[in-house]
Amino acid sequence: MELQQITPERKKGTENFKFDNETLNFKLNDFWIWNQSNLIENRTRGILAEFIVKKALDIKEGVRIEWDCYDLITENGIKIEIKSAAYIQSWKQKKYSTIQFGIAQSVGDPLHVEYDGNIKRWSDFYIFCVLNNKDQETLNPIDLNQWSFYVLKTEVLNDKIPTQKTIGLNSLLRLNPIKCNFNELKSVIK
Repeated sequence: MELQQITPERKKGTENFKFDNETLNFKLNDFWIWNQSNLIENRTRGILAEFIVKKALDIKEGVRIEWDCYDLITENGIKIEIKSAAYIQSWKQKKYSTIQFGIAQSVGDPLHVEYDGNIKRWSDFYIFCVLNNKDQETLNPIDLNQWSFYVLKTEVLNDKIPTQKTIGLNSLLRLNPIKCNFNELKSVIK
């Protein structure tokens, strides 16, 4: 038996859960609120960063695909890998978190159209997203003024640090990424 890859259907959030052919009184949006409200938690913040960049670049179509070769692709075919970090986490901390990003090469998805079996970085650009606010009382990941974005061509990583698996903010800055805010992202990715 061979099962084909499932193409996700874009949901609206208004879909009701069902049981025994009866519509229940809770909706998909209720699940989303329950599951995704902690925007500071690492995994959710990372997905939020992808969404923010998607909106900044005005990418209209599609649903997020977990474990794809890259996170986003623009209408012009530019492939983007998005990484996020924050000084404040959702758990109790004794100090601010160190800003660090994963940049390891990967095998990629064998089902992806561009798959060639090689271990590499699949994107054209990396966008490193930093939630900068260091005050727990005012920390708000949906206030886009609290984010900084650092854009770097993947070829720079491949040329300067080809096998490195992580990079800290200071090391990233030495590679001269373009620092920008939300409104500037679209003009930087070309």
